[in-house]
Amino acid sequence: MDQLKSLKAQISHDVFRLFGAYVLGVTSLCMLLAIYGIFFYQQEEFKHYKALIATRLSSEISNSFRQANDLAHSTEVWTGLTDSEGRGTYLLPLLEKANESKLYKFNLLDYLGRFFIQSDSSLSLLLDGPNNIQKTIEDSQTHLDLIKIGQSEYLSASVPVTASFTDSTIGIVWLQLDLDKVMGTLNFPDELKVNYSLTPFVDSASDLSKHSEAFKFEWDYAGKNYALHIQLQQSYLSAFLFVMTGLAVSLVSGGLLFIGLKRWTQLFSERTTRRLDDLVQLAADTVEGRGDDSLIDNTGDELAQVSNALHSMLQKQRLAAQKQAIFSRVFETAAEAILITNKQGLVVDVNAALTDMTGYTKDELINQAAGRLYIQDEKGVDLPIIAESVRQHGAWRGETYFLSKQQTQLPVLLSVSTLLDNNGKSQGHVSVFADIRAIREAEQKLQDLLHEDQLTGLPNYRGFLKYIQQKVKGSSFAILFIDLDNFKNINDTFGHDQGDEVIRQIAQYLKATLPTDNFLCRRSGDEFIAVLDVHEPIADFQNKLKQIFNPAVFTVHHFDTVQVTATFSAGAALFPDHSESIHQLLIYADTALLSAKESGRNQIQWLNPKMMAATTRKTKVDAKLAVAIGEGRIHPHYQPEVDLLTGKIIGFEALARWHDEELGMVSPAEFIPLAEQSGTIDPLTQHLFTQVVQDSHTIRAHFPNATIALNSSPQLMCGKRLLAILSHLASEQNNGLEGFVLEMTESDCTLSEQELVGQLQAIMGLGARIAIDDFGKSYSSLFRLASMPIQKLKIDMSFIAGMEREENIKIISGILALAQSLSLEVTAEGVENRFQQQTLISLGCQQAQGYFYSKPLKLQDLLALPTHLVPTSVA
Repeated sequence: MDQLKSLKAQISHDVFRLFGAYVLGVTSLCMLLAIYGIFFYQQEEFKHYKALIATRLSSEISNSFRQANDLAHSTEVWTGLTDSEGRGTYLLPLLEKANESKLYKFNLLDYLGRFFIQSDSSLSLLLDGPNNIQKTIEDSQTHLDLIKIGQSEYLSASVPVTASFTDSTIGIVWLQLDLDKVMGTLNFPDELKVNYSLTPFVDSASDLSKHSEAFKFEWDYAGKNYALHIQLQQSYLSAFLFVMTGLAVSLVSGGLLFIGLKRWTQLFSERTTRRLDDLVQLAADTVEGRGDDSLIDNTGDELAQVSNALHSMLQKQRLAAQKQAIFSRVFETAAEAILITNKQGLVVDVNAALTDMTGYTKDELINQAAGRLYIQDEKGVDLPIIAESVRQHGAWRGETYFLSKQQTQLPVLLSVSTLLDNNGKSQGHVSVFADIRAIREAEQKLQDLLHEDQLTGLPNYRGFLKYIQQKVKGSSFAILFIDLDNFKNINDTFGHDQGDEVIRQIAQYLKATLPTDNFLCRRSGDEFIAVLDVHEPIADFQNKLKQIFNPAVFTVHHFDTVQVTATFSAGAALFPDHSESIHQLLIYADTALLSAKESGRNQIQWLNPKMMAATTRKTKVDAKLAVAIGEGRIHPHYQPEVDLLTGKIIGFEALARWHDEELGMVSPAEFIPLAEQSGTIDPLTQHLFTQVVQDSHTIRAHFPNATIALNSSPQLMCGKRLLAILSHLASEQNNGLEGFVLEMTESDCTLSEQELVGQLQAIMGLGARIAIDDFGKSYSSLFRLASMPIQKLKIDMSFIAGMEREENIKIISGILALAQSLSLEVTAEGVENRFQQQTLISLGCQQAQGYFYSKPLKLQDLLALPTHLVPTSVA
């Protein structure tokens, strides 16, 4: 007993010492990690806060200062400031419109800083003239000030109002931007405090309970740089309380664990003594032949190994007697047929399943050659092959055929194994047979289902492929792609159930109407493929098929019986005349079907050389596109953009060009849609934009201040992929994307207005300007123009090309007037002659590009251009 107590005390001492070291180490490590985590987390949070604040302030300051500038330069404002009578009738509505924003307000002051027209903003009534207003009165410049009323802090900006008839300030637009409301839109945590200053914050003694960071927010207005210093402060207290709570929980858990360990040491000594007693009892049982499964020790230590070894000896004695009875029972009740043969190949024993399968009795098979059960023809595997495999490998498994007593062929899954004695010598073989007739029947039914359309009972596309593989051998036939015109209308009007009924009726109609010996399958939806043998002149055959595509009447049950008239479009191609490749022939037939739909539907179109050439070229372009992008064979060419009055080159538009040795010049109209479909538009855009940015340094060395326009697929706006590409390029340039213009085709944008505007503003934040390309083609351009952050319009070349028509001149004049009212630049695209040039000048257009000045050029040819192209003097 003393030894047991001593063991218990020793275990307790060692366990508690290890436990104490573990608790101390883990607690210390957790504290250090938690403190570091708090600091790192708040550092990252502050980065996020600063980015949000900068983005939000950039938007609101840009909008408010733009409106202040519009007021300061408005003819209505300076007219009202110089007109003492009736000014309220037009200035008050102007102020009300400007003060629609909840984040900033405007007031009009006279040249002495007094309220001239006062808005309904209560803020204006609470303030005396801020310092910045007095400074603006003195120097006629825009000045800033920070003012605080109650708990709210405002950014005050005084913008001088000037007029064309005087150089002095005739009034002041006073802007008050509520900084607290702007920050309130960002949903920052309550404990985050934001301070503002027009001068840098002075570092004070550090407060260990708070995390503080300051940064400078800058913006440009009217050619002058302004800055607002912002300080963020947040307390560490909440995070510290969280860490201390976790530490307390850890200590409580450690105390509970200590109590559990104390209890464990008491139980351990008792359990060890009991196990020794059990081991002694098991040894006695083994000697006397008794045994009990409950004595198995699963602890896995040395005592368990001794105990389980004794128990294993007892179990082997018992299992040896049970195996023979079990094997005998399994042999007789097995669902598979079992055949045992001796070394001479004679049957030694069979089970009941084998006699039931073959029809033989057990007596009819015992001492007979096992080969009588095997089929000796091409359907089954020859017995010598099976025997040879068993001799070499000791086993064979596979499918073969049995022959029943009634000479019926039975498909079976056979497994043959060699029976070995203790010395490894063969004593015969055991063969197990599984009847797979049900499997074979199910496989056949499955094959039928795989090749049959369940809705119409016609073959499906798999059935077509199986049929056509056999058909191509030495035959001439036509493949037709047949499509029901406007089937969507039937589904939308009568529902999909009745649509399926129409599909079934169409299948019956086509099967009955097509020439005899036809093959018809349903491809998908309302599309069918027909294979028709051609046994007559092709012209006669084509005329016969035209009769099939007359309108047909089908019955639909929708509240009442309704007769639906349907028409068909079809495309046809001939084998082997058009192609000996079924894959190519299907493409040709699909191309002809598309031509039938584009030609007005309700007709059959036969493949012609023009369709074949277009399809072949499209296939080649698609096949070569990825390689061309990967090897950098698509390069940018540059078309100059000029000042119409002087001919001076003011910018360039980068255009993708691809020359292939086999295909020649491949137009962007050919490969850009394929790149969008295949997903290669991203690497193509990345490659072209990178090349343009690299070329821009050389171009601007010869043409200073020239802008460079980049064209982008609207598809890249999805998932912000375009923004990611431009952000990467901007990060590698000293001035970001300053001097670059991103041209977008507005009508192709599928994003919501909010998503589109957000991405365009982010791109503008990189330094790029935004232009609408091909303006005037889209019905939605004018609707979305007011909300889109753009700086430039490019008039679509179709209007320039048709300038001889008065209607087009009116449209161009309207676009120019609209652009002027919105302060947008305008460039006319596609100028090709002097008449167009002179007409655009007379209309007030200032910029143009087109072949009249220059075609798109390679970089080396571009550098040879003069700075002015076709200068024109205008009186």
